[in-house]
This record gives sequence, structure tokens and C-alpha cells, in this order.
Amino acid sequence: MGLASELIQKQAKLQSDRSNFENHWAEIAPLVLPRQDDFFNNSHAEGDRRTRKKYDDTATLALDRGAAAIEGILIPRGQFWHALGLDESLKDDYEAQVWAEDVRKFLFARRYAPNSSFASQAHEYIMSLLAFGTAIMSVEDMVGQGLKYRSSHLSEHFIMENAYGLIDVDYRKYSITAKQAKEKFGDKTPQKVLDTLEKEPNKKMEFLHVVMPDEGNDTDMPFVGYHVSIEDNEIIGIGGFKSFPYIISRWSTAPNETYGRSPAMNVLSEIKMLNQIRKTDLKARHNAVDPPILAADQHTIRKLSMKAGAVNYGAVGPDGRPLVLPYNNGSRIDVSNDAIQQSRAIINDAFYVSLFQILVDTPQMTATEVLHRAEEKGMLLSPNAGRQKGEWLDQMITRELTLYEDYGIFEDDGILPMPDSVKATGGAINIRYTNPLSTMQKSGEAAGTERTVQSLIPVAQIDPSVLKSVDWNEYAKIIAEANGAPKKLFKSPEVIEQEQQQEQQAAMMQQAVDAAPQLAGAVKDIAQAQAIE
Repeated sequence: MGLASELIQKQAKLQSDRSNFENHWAEIAPLVLPRQDDFFNNSHAEGDRRTRKKYDDTATLALDRGAAAIEGILIPRGQFWHALGLDESLKDDYEAQVWAEDVRKFLFARRYAPNSSFASQAHEYIMSLLAFGTAIMSVEDMVGQGLKYRSSHLSEHFIMENAYGLIDVDYRKYSITAKQAKEKFGDKTPQKVLDTLEKEPNKKMEFLHVVMPDEGNDTDMPFVGYHVSIEDNEIIGIGGFKSFPYIISRWSTAPNETYGRSPAMNVLSEIKMLNQIRKTDLKARHNAVDPPILAADQHTIRKLSMKAGAVNYGAVGPDGRPLVLPYNNGSRIDVSNDAIQQSRAIINDAFYVSLFQILVDTPQMTATEVLHRAEEKGMLLSPNAGRQKGEWLDQMITRELTLYEDYGIFEDDGILPMPDSVKATGGAINIRYTNPLSTMQKSGEAAGTERTVQSLIPVAQIDPSVLKSVDWNEYAKIIAEANGAPKKLFKSPEVIEQEQQQEQQAAMMQQAVDAAPQLAGAVKDIAQAQAIE
């Protein structure tokens, strides 16, 4: 068996193994994220309306708002949400620290450049996480244009973990037209594609892109990529990667499962029930507003007009009783209101909408209460949102640095030459997060600090010396970090030391001025005593 056939069969096996997950995703998509309802039907026409199965938009709105909230605490736009740290031995190396800061600014400038698409694709990535539990983004080097970020549809990717639980194998099965295949593969375009190109250039054809560790040494890179034409059953391209090109993360995972589980999966039964309740509720309301008509005899009333002010002859019997009545089955349309609200509350909780609504609904809170709320948020979000630091952001930033290293920007003649002191440590860079989630996680320390100080104040009224043991500068730093205050709010140690020296000099001068009259009097007394002698 050739390598192409082996890869095609392996992809088919991976697809069969995840059939249960695909059934989950196919149920979720039309009710939560209709625009990605392509798991069992990828032949939708462009612009096709995909909301025919929906009778309630709660889950869709909650998903969008939840994704915006998660984006705001992980990668807030307009902020530096991570820093680059160096070896501990370089903490006092001014040149090295300035270089690390310059690299951080460079990464953010390129990441949020208009042609990179990071901001829009990151939002799609988070929505896939919350809806399906697994999200995939590619970081590609668009030669001459910088890096390009693209969120991929989960239906195309089939993944495998290594022995450490990290995803390092991806089989991507995708379809493109014969025309696009010729543009993509050039001289390596397989024969069946060329034959199709002549007759049906817009006909879609299937291909496989497999990325895995290069254990067979087909390249001199850690990862190898194979492009396979499924219809031709042949490999049409082999390439190497220094780092895994797909950034794949999971919201949460069950033991012995590769794909992630999502908030939408957790409340899928509630979403389906709410959808059914709303469907029934709409029918009941329609019947209540526009009920069926009961007529005595179709021959008596030939035509009934429901227009305002209309006159219907023959609709009243000789005894004055109406011969036409609306049908009222006695049902109450308000009975379902409580059930609808309960389901909506559960769904909003699942997507963290209620959690982020707390500060909006209760704006009149003390600083201590705000810290407590932030601490609670940090504890609730850390298990899942915190996981994205390792599986998503760490991998993405490492991929960026690897690609820019290939650009040569860290060489001596590059735009950001690496200092010799950093080279001496092997160029090791660690990622330190400064996003709101990290701030929330520090709120526990700040809340404890605030409670301690508040407890000491009544004691200080009895013994003021109790507050002398508190380092107020350190107290200010803890509170500032918990509230996400910028570092520039506080003066640098150099400025503080300089001001202290100036204050000491001013105090000494003032003491001299204050002592001058006494010194002058003493000199005068000595002079008089000497004159008398």
C-alpha cells in the first residue's frame, strides 16, 4: 500500500471514530451557530437561510455575547494582553528588557494589522470553542505580506494527541474547485484535476492535507506536511514545518476523549426544549390572536369578512344569537412564560452571560465588593478559559516567534537584533499574561489585603502604631495589579529615590535656615563675652 492510500484510509478511520461527536455538532449547529451547519451537508448555497429549525434565538445570542466576554478577558483589543519574559539572570539587564518590550510591541502591531485578520478570526475561534468544544486556527506565512490567521471549520479536521495529551497530528480533508486546485498546486496539479478543469472548472474536488511529526525524516523539519489528491490517490506535495501550523484547543475534555466538550453540549437538552416550547407557544399565541372560526352552516354564511367594520349578512340567527363564533379551547398562553424564562436563564449561565452581567446590574458596589466579584469570576472562569492560555495562546505566540525568526528579524542585521546577553541564555523567551483573566486571578490576594487593612483601622484608633508595620507602597501595588491599573500610574524606583534625595536635601536646608537665628545669637553672645574679658 502506498503512502497516499495509507493516509486516506487513516483519515477515514479517524472520521468514523468521531461519529458521536459529529452527531452532537450536527444537533448544536442549527440551533446555536447556524452559519456553521455543515457537518453532514456541505452543499449549502451561498446566502442560504439556515435558521429554519430555530424558534428561539437565546442560545445564538448567548453564544455571541459569551464569546465577546471571553475575548475581553483573554485577548482584549487595544491592550497588551501578554508580555515576554527572559531568563531570570537578565531581570536587571536594561538592554535585554528593552528588547523584550520591543518584540512584544512588534508582535501586537503585526497581529492586529488589517491584513492579518486576527481580530475577526479569533472571535470565530472562541465561538467554535463555546459551541462545539474544539476550535482550530491556522497561522500561515503569507510571503511578503506577514502572517495570516484563519479559523477553520471543525468538520474538515481530524486530530490525534501524542503521549502527553498534546495535539500534534491533523488530517484536514477539504474541497476546492478544479480552477483553485490548479492555482494552488501549479505544475504539481494531478491529472484528474487537469481533465476536470477543461470541462467543469468550478467542480469541487477533494484533497487531504496531513501534518504530523516527521518521524520518517522526509524533511529536515520537526513536522512534515503531505498534500494528497484523494481522487488521484497520490501525494502531490511534501513540505516541512518548524512548528505545528494548526493551533487547536479544547474547552474541556473528558477522560480518554480527543475532542473537546462545550457549554452548548452541557445545555443542549435545555436548548432543544426551549426551542420546542417556543414553537408550541407561538402556535398557541397565533390561535389566541387569530382563532379558528365556528360557523353554523356554510350555506347560511357564504362569505365571512374579518376586516374591521365589515358587515356579514346572515351571521345572526332569528333569536339574535351569533351563528359564527371564534373557537376558544380554554388554553392559557401565559403558562409557558415561566418555563421559557427558566430555560433562558440556564442557557445564559452556561455561556457566562449572567456572570458578566453582575457588575452591570449592580454598579453601586464598594471597592471591596468589586474585588470579591472579580475573585469569584476568576475562580469560575479559570478551569476552562485558563486552559486557553496553554492550548491556544502559548502555541500561537510560539508559532509567531518561530515564523518571525525565519524572517531573520532577530539577526544582527534584522529589525530587532537579539542582544548578546539574550543569546547567551539560548534566546529563551517565556510568556507572561497581563490580560483581565490574570488580573481576576490575583483578586484573591487583593481582597485579602483589603480585608486585613479594613480590620486594622479600628485597632489603629486605639493603638496608631499598629499601622506602622504596613508597607503602604506594597499595598498600593497589590491593589493596582488586581484592578488592572497601568504601571505608568506609579513612579519608577529611580524617580522615587531622586525625589527622596531632594526631600532630604530640602529638609537639611530648612533645618539650617531654622537654626540660623539661634546660631547668630550664640555667635553674638560669644563675641560680647570675649569683649568683656
